[in-house]
Amino acid sequence: MGDGRRGRPFWFLLLLVVAGAVTTVVQLVPSTWPPMVRLVLAVLGAIAAGAAGSYVSEWLTARRALKAAEHAAIAEEEAQRAALVATREVAAAGESVAGLLRPERGTVAFAGRVKELKSLTGWCRDETACPVWLLTGQGGVGKTRLALHLAESLPFLEWDWQQVRPGQEVSAIRAAIQVNQRVLLLVDYAEARSDLAAMLAEMVGVEAAGDAGGLRVLLVARQAGEWWTELGAESDAVRDLVTRVSVLDLAPALDADRGDLQVIEEALPAFAAARSRPVPRVSFAVDADERLPVLMLHAAALVAVLDEEQGSAGGRAAADLGVLDRLLGHERRLWDKTARRAEVGVDLAVLRQVVAVVALLLDPQDHDEEAVRAVVRRVPDLARADDVRVGAVVRWLRRVYPGGGERVEALRPDLLAERHATDELVGSSLLRRACLTDLTDRQAVQTLTVLARACAHHDRAPKLIEQALRQDLTGLAGAAIVVAVQTGTRLGDLFARVLEDASVDVTDLQRIADMIPYPTVALAVADVAVTRRVRNLLSANADPAQIAEWSGRLSAALAQLGRREEALEAVTEAVTVYRSLAKVRPDAFLPDLAASLNNRASCLADLGRREEALTAIEEAIQIRRPLAKTHPDAFLPDLAASLNNQSNHLADLGRREEALTAIEEATNLYHSLAEIHPDAFLPNLATSLNNQASCLAGLGRREEALTAAEEATNLYHSLAEIHPDAFLPDLAMSLSNQSTHLANLGKREEALTAIEEAIQIRRPLAKTHPDAFLPDLAASLNNQSNHLANLGRREEALTAIEEAIQILRTLAKTHPNTFLPNLAASLNNRASCLADLGRREEALTAAEEATNLYYTLAEIHPDAFLPNLAGSLSNQSNRLASLERWEEALTAIEEAVQILRTLAKTHPNTFLPDLTKKLTFMGLILLQNGNAVGAIPLIESLAISTEREPEEPIPFISDLLCEIYRLNPEVVINTWREITEIDLPDWLTNA
Repeated sequence: MGDGRRGRPFWFLLLLVVAGAVTTVVQLVPSTWPPMVRLVLAVLGAIAAGAAGSYVSEWLTARRALKAAEHAAIAEEEAQRAALVATREVAAAGESVAGLLRPERGTVAFAGRVKELKSLTGWCRDETACPVWLLTGQGGVGKTRLALHLAESLPFLEWDWQQVRPGQEVSAIRAAIQVNQRVLLLVDYAEARSDLAAMLAEMVGVEAAGDAGGLRVLLVARQAGEWWTELGAESDAVRDLVTRVSVLDLAPALDADRGDLQVIEEALPAFAAARSRPVPRVSFAVDADERLPVLMLHAAALVAVLDEEQGSAGGRAAADLGVLDRLLGHERRLWDKTARRAEVGVDLAVLRQVVAVVALLLDPQDHDEEAVRAVVRRVPDLARADDVRVGAVVRWLRRVYPGGGERVEALRPDLLAERHATDELVGSSLLRRACLTDLTDRQAVQTLTVLARACAHHDRAPKLIEQALRQDLTGLAGAAIVVAVQTGTRLGDLFARVLEDASVDVTDLQRIADMIPYPTVALAVADVAVTRRVRNLLSANADPAQIAEWSGRLSAALAQLGRREEALEAVTEAVTVYRSLAKVRPDAFLPDLAASLNNRASCLADLGRREEALTAIEEAIQIRRPLAKTHPDAFLPDLAASLNNQSNHLADLGRREEALTAIEEATNLYHSLAEIHPDAFLPNLATSLNNQASCLAGLGRREEALTAAEEATNLYHSLAEIHPDAFLPDLAMSLSNQSTHLANLGKREEALTAIEEAIQIRRPLAKTHPDAFLPDLAASLNNQSNHLANLGRREEALTAIEEAIQILRTLAKTHPNTFLPNLAASLNNRASCLADLGRREEALTAAEEATNLYYTLAEIHPDAFLPNLAGSLSNQSNRLASLERWEEALTAIEEAVQILRTLAKTHPNTFLPDLTKKLTFMGLILLQNGNAVGAIPLIESLAISTEREPEEPIPFISDLLCEIYRLNPEVVINTWREITEIDLPDWLTNA
C-alpha cells in the first residue's frame, strides 16, 4: 500500500471546506429551525474544524522542516560556490591608463576569432570531449581576451566560470565539481604554473570518477614547448590526458578580412569613450608586410587618445613597437601624478624602479604585505628606508595596481611590463645587482621569464640575461633551464654562450649537464657547450670510463645539432676507450662498447660512409645477441635498436631483402616490448615501422608499405602531442614518408596533405637549428614538388623544388657524401618541372647535371645508386627527345634499359615495372626515327606487363603494335614468338 500521507492534502482541503461551510450554514440557519437540527449542524462544524486544526498543526511543522532544509541546501550551495570563488583571479581596476588594455576590462568590443571561438564553444558543449584544452600564441595576440569572451558567451544559467589564481589550481578543480553548474576554469600563464601537473592529476581523478562532463579547463600559454613535454612525464595517467589535449595556436591576425588598420580604427572610439574624450583625428601607418598582435594595434589607438588628452596629438601615428614606449610615457606621468597626490615622498626615478622590481620579483602566489615590502626594498634607494616610507610606497602600488584585498598586481599588459623592466635594468647597475643576484628559485624563474619574453621586442634583454648568468651561473642555471623549456631557444642559446667559457669547476658543469633534458631543441646548443666543457676539463689521468662516458654524451649532443664530423670524432674516442676496457672487464663494459658502436654507425651513415656504418652496427649486434639471450629484460631493447639501424645501413647499400629481414625482427621485438612498456618503446616501434615501410616499398610491396607508414604516423602524432619538442621532428619524418607511399599508390591529394603538414613542422625547426633540420626541410620540399606536379600545379611545384635545390647545394658543399644524392634527385625533379612548363633547354641542363652526379655515386656504391642512375638517364632521354635530339635520346634510354634488365633479374618485383616503362619509351624513340625494330622493346614491355600472357592488350602499346604489324608483319611475328613463346593473339592479327 502507498503512504497514507499522500492523500492528506485533499482531505485537508475537504475538511476546511466542510468546516467553513457548516460554520457558515449554522450562522445562516433561521432561528425557526428546530433546536435539534441546529445542534447537529453545530457539532458537525466543530468536528470538522477540530480535524482541520489538527492537520494544520502537523502541516505547519512539516513546512517549517522543509523550509529549514531548503535554507540549509542554499547555504551549502553558497558555501560550495564561495569555495570556487576563492580560487578566482581578482581583476584589477586601479588608476593605470595601460589597464584599459587589459583583457578583463573589455574596453574594446570583442571582434574576430570566429573559427577559434566556434571550436572552443563546441568543446565546452561536448560532454564527451577531453576536459582540457591548450590555447597558445605570442604575447599580445589576444589569448586571454578570447578565453574570457568564450566564458562570457556561455549560457549563464548553465555555466559558471573562473580565472584561476596561481597556487589555487587543485583547489579550483575540487571546488568546481561541487557546484551545481557546469564550470569553465581559465588558467592563464599555464607554462609558468608550478602546480599545473598536480591540477592535471586532479583532473584525471575527476575523469575517472565520471565527473568531468560538466568541467572544462582552458590552459593559456605563449607556446606549447618543452614545458608541455615535461607534464607528460609526471605519470601514465597525466600523460594520457596530455595526449588527448587539443592545442589551438592563435595567429596575430584576428581574421583574414580585418586588416590591422581597421582594428585600430574600430578601437579608437572605444578608448576615447573610456577616457571621456572626443575621438582624435589621426591617420595611422601600419606595416602591411607583417601582421601585428592585436595588443599593439589597440595600444596605438589608446596612445592616440592619450596624446590628444595631453595636447600632444599629431596628425599621423605609427603602429609599431615604439607605441609601447609612448604608452609607458603616459603611464609614468600617471605614477608621478598619483604619488605626488598621495605624498609618497619618492621621486619618479624611484617609482619607475619600484614598478620594475614588482614585475621582476613579486611572486604571483605570495602577495602578502611582508612579501611586497621585501620586494620594494630591492630598489637601491629604498633598501634602508624606514617602514613608514616603504609602507607609503606599498599603499601607492596598491592604489595604482590593486590585486584585490592586500595584494598588489604588476604592471600589465605583459609586453609593457617586460619592456619597462628591461629599460630600468639597463639604466641602473645597482638595480641589476639587486634584482639579478641572491634570488630564491621562484624569483629567479620569474625574473628570467620576464627577460626571456622581452627578447622578442627589446634588443637589450639578451645582454641582460647573459650578464646575469655570468654573475651567478650556478645559482641561476636551474632557473635558466626551467625558463628555456617554457620560452624556447632564445634563452637556451644565451645559456650556451655563457657555458662555453664561464668560470666554474667541472663538478658544477656536470651537475648542470645532468639537469638538461635529452632530447631537446630549446637547450640543444647549451647541451653541447656544457658537455664539451666537461670532456675538455677531464684530465688525461681521469677514469677512462668517465672519459668514454662524456665523449659519448658529447657525440649525442653534437648529432642532435647535425654537427656530424664532430659527433663521429667524439664517439670514435668513446669506442676506442670502451674497447680497451671491455678486454679487461667484458661483463662491465661490453654493453657500453655495443652502445658506442651503435652510435658510431649512425654517425658514419650520416656522413655517407655506408660500408663502415654497416661494419660497426654488425659488431654491435654480435655483442648484443648473446647479452639479450642471457638477460632479455635488460638487453632486448638494445638488440632491437641495433637491428633497426642495421636495416637502414643495408638499405643504404641496396641490400633490400636483408634490410627487410632485419627490420622485421626489430619491429617484432618492439611490438612485444611496447605491449609491456608502451611509454618507453612506442617511439622505437614507430621508428621501426617507418623503416619497415621504406623496405617494403623498395621491394615493390606498396600497400604493405603504406599500412606500416600510417601506423608509424599515428603513433608519432600521439607522441608529439605529449612531447612536441622531442617528437615533432619524427612526426615530420613520418609524414614525409607516408606522403611518398600514398603517392606510390596514386593517392595524390592525401600525399600532398601529408607532406604539407611535414613542411609546416620542419620550417620553424630549420630556422632554429639549420644544421640539424635543413636537410629534412629540403627533403620535404622535394616531395612536395612531386605531389604538386602530379596534381598539375606546375608553378608551385617548380618553386618548391628550387628552394630544395638551393638548400641542398649549400649542404653538399660541406657534406658531399651525404647530400649529393639528394641534390641529384632534386635536380631530376626540377628538370621535370621545367619541362612541364615548356622550358626544355633548362630542363635538359638540370637532367644532365643529375645524371653526372649519379654516375659518380654509382661508381662508388653501385647497389645503392644504379637504380637512380637508370631513372636519371631515362629523364635525360625524355628531355633530349622533347628537343628532337633522337639519337642522343636513344643512347640514354638504351643505357637505362641495360641497367634495369640487370637489376630486374635479382629484384623483379621492384624493377620490372620501371623496365616496362623504359622499354616502351625506347620503342617510341625507335619508331619516331622510322625504325620498325621499335616493335621489339614494345612487345617486351607488353609481355612483362601481362606476365607473358598478353590476352588483355594494353591500350596505346597495342595500337602501336597493330600499326607496325600492318606495315611490317614479319618483324612483329618473329619478335612476338621469340619473346612470348606463343602465337600472335587474335586482337593483333585481326587488326
